[in-house]
Amino acid sequence: MRDILLIGAWMVSGIWSGDPEITLITGTAVIAAVVGMYQHVYPQKKIRWIYFLLGVLFAVSGPKITFLGLPQGEYLYLNDFISVALTGAWLAVFPILIQELDNIPGMAGHLLAVTFSILLAATVMSGQYLPDAFYTSLTGLLLLGVFWSRHGHMYRRLGESLSAFWGVLVAGTSLLGVSKGITFSTMMVLPLGLFAIPLMETSLHFASMALSANPKGAMVIYRSLIGKGIDHPSAVKFITSICALVGAVIAMFQLTAGQQTVFFVSVLVFFAGLTMIPVFSRLMSLKTPSGERPELWGVALDNVSMNYAVAKVHSLLIQNTGCSLITTVNSLAVQTAVKDQEYKEIVSHSALTLADGTGLIWALRFLGKPIQERITGIDFLLQLCRTASAEEWPVYLLGGKSDIADQAAKKLQALYPGLKVAGVQHGYFSAAEEKRIIEEIRQNGTRLLFVGMGIPRQEKWIHAHRQELGDLIAIGVGGSFDVISGNLSRAPLFIQKAGLEWLYRLIQEPWRWKRDLDLFAFAVRVLLTKLGIVRR
Repeated sequence: MRDILLIGAWMVSGIWSGDPEITLITGTAVIAAVVGMYQHVYPQKKIRWIYFLLGVLFAVSGPKITFLGLPQGEYLYLNDFISVALTGAWLAVFPILIQELDNIPGMAGHLLAVTFSILLAATVMSGQYLPDAFYTSLTGLLLLGVFWSRHGHMYRRLGESLSAFWGVLVAGTSLLGVSKGITFSTMMVLPLGLFAIPLMETSLHFASMALSANPKGAMVIYRSLIGKGIDHPSAVKFITSICALVGAVIAMFQLTAGQQTVFFVSVLVFFAGLTMIPVFSRLMSLKTPSGERPELWGVALDNVSMNYAVAKVHSLLIQNTGCSLITTVNSLAVQTAVKDQEYKEIVSHSALTLADGTGLIWALRFLGKPIQERITGIDFLLQLCRTASAEEWPVYLLGGKSDIADQAAKKLQALYPGLKVAGVQHGYFSAAEEKRIIEEIRQNGTRLLFVGMGIPRQEKWIHAHRQELGDLIAIGVGGSFDVISGNLSRAPLFIQKAGLEWLYRLIQEPWRWKRDLDLFAFAVRVLLTKLGIVRR
């Protein structure tokens, strides 16, 4: 009876508006509800194609997609056939999409609330005159509020009929926006102004095929959250918040700078902060057994202290077992290992693999595999040089730009009087010079070889020449020579503790921004690993 009353209220509001387009959208939604009822009664019959037919009939006499906006401000106008077909497909997607989302009780209702909330806000803040879109958005939000006990019930589905009904209303409302001038901003991204939040929903449906309670496909995120001990209502709200954030980002491209800030902060606080933070906190509290060597995506790390690592070097040098590689890995290094199998194999067979970087330490703690101490490449280098000055171990510095290694060597000798430098060499040598460099390393009695050529080149170079280098310890130290020489400044301690060293270095070396994008990919992969979607 509530469903019938809701549909009746929409019909009355459609007629009362006096707008033929709103009336047509409401009438089409009612027909879609009838089709959905037929699906419910005869689930074995495959009749979803009717939604496309319904969409085509709607496009013939109602609002439709007539052009696409291109990035340069130009427009691609569609002929009548393509316009009708595209509109028909668009109107057919949403009843099916919401029916799929409805496989998880409460999901469809919460996403509808997000949809109409963000659509209403975007319509109001867009600065365009969109009375029809405003009317349907406001009506949808009000009726969802009045009937929230039905739509927001965390343990009850909407059903095929009501899902189809709301699907047409969402699609139709977005088309009203088009008729008033809100268009595609690019052909690759469907902006919120045109499709409102549909992109957000579609990304999580086609995300819903990854988001259904169906064990064979949908709702991977949902099932993972439940599997981690998160209760059903929190899981639904968490996924809804992800949708809200995606929709907010898309919406910002349709607004001015000032509007963008207000809009995004509002969504972040009300849709994300209140639901995502509690779930993240719960996930952080979930512990998993940690072994002696925590492993992340095939990269095993040694859970040791700085003192132990230095003692291990001492032991290896006494044994004279040839060239031993010690690697220091941070978030970017682990992310590189995921994509570079050769590098992963080299790291896996190194004598020691030390955890460097706040991001990696956080990730291991988040996944329940804490490391007792962070050992950065530069701190390890300094500690070894201090020991080498006392033990009379000759050290060799290989890498960096011209004169950088030489400057670093002089600084190290000033810090640690008595330190023997067996040689220095920049990292931009030719193939013809390589043999001479290797011979120099051997003949000068090098015991500690510091290679600063960047990940993964430095590790691959050491591995390729390990048979020729002799009895020594080789350590990849990345950009440590630049910092020791004074050409780059090291982040202050409070920035290091805040985990913002990457930002401090990016300011000094702006060209690194593309490389640092992998930090975001690393964080996403860590979250998916915690949820069980990506294997550790």
